[in-house]
Amino acid sequence: MRGLPPPICDDSKKLIALLLAAAIQTATPAVPLHAVYTVETNKLGQVVRVRSANASGDANFNRITRSNALQTFIRRANGTAVSGVYKLTYDYSPKTKMVHRDVQLVRAGGVDPNAPGAVTVQLRQGQKEDAAQAQQVQRASQDAAKHMPDFDQIVK
Repeated sequence: MRGLPPPICDDSKKLIALLLAAAIQTATPAVPLHAVYTVETNKLGQVVRVRSANASGDANFNRITRSNALQTFIRRANGTAVSGVYKLTYDYSPKTKMVHRDVQLVRAGGVDPNAPGAVTVQLRQGQKEDAAQAQQVQRASQDAAKHMPDFDQIVK
């Protein structure tokens, strides 16, 4: 039996906190900020979509917290997940310059447990766009090659 790599939960939480702190410290607001997002999760605990948002008055804070909400995995301490609707609350304190995130289960179930996560959907969309762009470049180079003279004619 093969060993599994260690979970990245602890490191990812630290990374999220550091990224949020770094992004907010670039233009630290002097007032407390509060944003609430209602999200749906699948059976893996991935956020599938943001159902509703009650954003703050700061556009930068809203952009950062919404991005974080879409990338969130919501799981229990033992690693299992409950698909359902959750409320994510983000509170920024100008005194500590830190963001506190709170997660609350609103309702278990009532969502598609097999839906792909929001980040997975975005990655697939990006891959499709990259493939389409590569095909366009290939077609353009083939079209350019059709209009070029034969190699033997050039080196005579």
